[in-house]
Amino acid sequence: MISQAPSPSGTQPHLIPPPTPVITASTSGNIRHEWPAIGLTLVHEFISPAEEQEMISAFHAISPLSPADSKRRISQHFGHHFDYTTFGIDESKHSPVPAYITNFLDRLPVDTDGKEAGRKPDQFTVQYYPPGAGIPPHVDTHSMFGEALYSLSFGSGVPMIFRMSGENEARKLRLPKRSLQESSDGNVNGKVGGEILDKAEGVVVHPAWELMLPARSLLVMRGASRYGYTHGIRPRKTDAVDGITVKREGRYSITMRSVRRGEEIGCDCLFPGVCDARVRQEQEAALRAGGIKKAEAQ
Repeated sequence: MISQAPSPSGTQPHLIPPPTPVITASTSGNIRHEWPAIGLTLVHEFISPAEEQEMISAFHAISPLSPADSKRRISQHFGHHFDYTTFGIDESKHSPVPAYITNFLDRLPVDTDGKEAGRKPDQFTVQYYPPGAGIPPHVDTHSMFGEALYSLSFGSGVPMIFRMSGENEARKLRLPKRSLQESSDGNVNGKVGGEILDKAEGVVVHPAWELMLPARSLLVMRGASRYGYTHGIRPRKTDAVDGITVKREGRYSITMRSVRRGEEIGCDCLFPGVCDARVRQEQEAALRAGGIKKAEAQ
C-alpha cells in the first residue's frame, strides 16, 4: 500500500513506510511536505487545474497521441536537450522554452543562500508516460547539473520509490553501459525492513519507501535525496492508495535542471559510490596507472 503523505501507515513487500514529513504552508497557501534530513520537498497543487490543461494541450500540439503511442513514452526537450548517452546536455540542440513553463519559474522554491542562490533551472524535459509505464531506479548525473532537481507531475498521480544507494548501484554505475535497473517486474529479493541482501547480486540493499506524487505537485530533490538516493517508478497498471486500488492513467512530468558549465562542472558530494565525477577520476587514475606500468615494462 502507498502512503499519501503525511500518513505513512502502509507497506508492501520490500518496502518500509515513508518517513514522517514536516508539514508547512507557503505564503501562497500551498501545502508542503518536507524531509529536511535528506533534502526532499513535495509541494502540493503547485500549478492550477487550468495550467495543467494548458500544459497537456501544448504538449500534444507538438506530439499528438496516436494508437501507436499507447505503450511508449514521449519526450520533449526545451533549453539544451538532454543527452541520454552522456547523461548531460547536447550542446548542438536547443529549443525555446515555452510560455507554459516560463510562467511558473518565478514560483519555484529556489535556493536562497549558498553558491547556487537564486539559480533557476534552464534545461527542461517534458514527458508523457502511458498507463503502467515505469522509470528504472537511478541517480541523476551529479557533475553536469546544479544541486536542485525539480519534477512537476501533472495529468495524474503516481508513487515514486526512493532508496539509499549502496554497493549494487555503485557497481552498476561503473559498468561500461550505465544502468541502475531493477528486474523487469520491479522486485528486489530479500525481506521487509532494515537492510536486506539482494540474493541475485550478493550485496546489501537498503530499504525502500514509496511516496505518492499527486497530480499538479512539485517534487524538489536536494542534498542526500538528490545525490545519494535512487528514485524510480515501478511499472504496473494499478496502485493501492490508502487501501483503495487505483487504476493508473496517462501521466506527464517536467524534469527541470540547471546546467553547469566550465569550472562549475564537478562534484564533491558525500556519495562517491554513485557520483559520476568520482567515477571519472577513478577511470583517469586507472588509465594513468596502466600507462605507467606499460612504460615500465618496455
